[in-house]
Amino acid sequence: MNKSLPVSKGATVVNDHLRTLTARRQSWFGLKLPVKTALAQPAFHPLLRTIAPRIRGLKIGRLPAPIELTEVRGRAGGADFVLVEPFRCEIAKEFYWGKGRRTEPEDAFALDLMVALSADADVFLDIGAYTGVFTMAVLAANENVRAHLFEIIPAVVAGAEKNIDRNGFNTRVTVHPTGVGSPDTWMKVPIGDGGSALPSFYSSAMHFDSDAEVRFTSLDALLPEMLAEVPDRDTQSQPGEGLPDGSVRGETPRVTVKIDVEGGENDVLAHGREFLSAFRPDILCEVLFDRAKPRELMSHLGEHSYHYYLVGEDRLYARTVIRPDAHLRDWLFTLKSPDQMRAAGYPVD
Repeated sequence: MNKSLPVSKGATVVNDHLRTLTARRQSWFGLKLPVKTALAQPAFHPLLRTIAPRIRGLKIGRLPAPIELTEVRGRAGGADFVLVEPFRCEIAKEFYWGKGRRTEPEDAFALDLMVALSADADVFLDIGAYTGVFTMAVLAANENVRAHLFEIIPAVVAGAEKNIDRNGFNTRVTVHPTGVGSPDTWMKVPIGDGGSALPSFYSSAMHFDSDAEVRFTSLDALLPEMLAEVPDRDTQSQPGEGLPDGSVRGETPRVTVKIDVEGGENDVLAHGREFLSAFRPDILCEVLFDRAKPRELMSHLGEHSYHYYLVGEDRLYARTVIRPDAHLRDWLFTLKSPDQMRAAGYPVD
């Protein structure tokens, strides 16, 4: 997932995160990769798989997958897809331990939710895609949708491209090796293989001593490209009253969006007002308890009459305000009211 956020061009890089004490702790001072590799060996892994599920409080999705395992099969919304390199990919290894599902119920439900919301979509935007699990699941379930995948870390982009190729989605996905936010921002990004796993935790507070640099784009800058995705639409017809249902939208494609940018969602939406006005997309968005700015977030969404739903383990919780939750990270933003969501078959409290 795109865990890196933009740093203004010309800003002074005061440190290289990869050399900080925090990064060294995250790598167990260099021991994480050899320990992980040892636990993933054929001689040790069967014992780990037997014992780990019995350890109370242990999140098994964080444990390594077998080092010789080249791919895992996942399932969401009634459709199957493949994720490669589970030893390196933090999401793929969850599907290994979860036997085809994500190991945390709220994460599995969020994936199913996005697949269901995208069942009649023409375009899916995966912003902060990591290796593209949402893209794979949405495209597997809807054979007509096209996807745009955004990720800024080169090694992670390569991982996403491997998943796209393995699932045969090459002609249906456009990979953007860039971030989404303000078009005036740039960021230096780390190169290399990412250490013990493809990185999914980089944040805006981190700086990297790197020659690789990416420029961000904005949602509004993507508007012409999105409008061109469905060239056969009747451009003379007008959107219907009420909800912008795909059958009556006429000149615009039906768009769904997933945002996972480690606290940078306000920057994404602040530079997407025209995009939101044009498409009114359903948005699944990570909102972190310790980084979110909910008041600003509601100001961006409120002008477009969005409803807010906290995504739980097996249902949605309708909310009149956004209050970040310490355990549940994902929120659904949609024009549909609670009654409309229930009528469509979604469990809502």
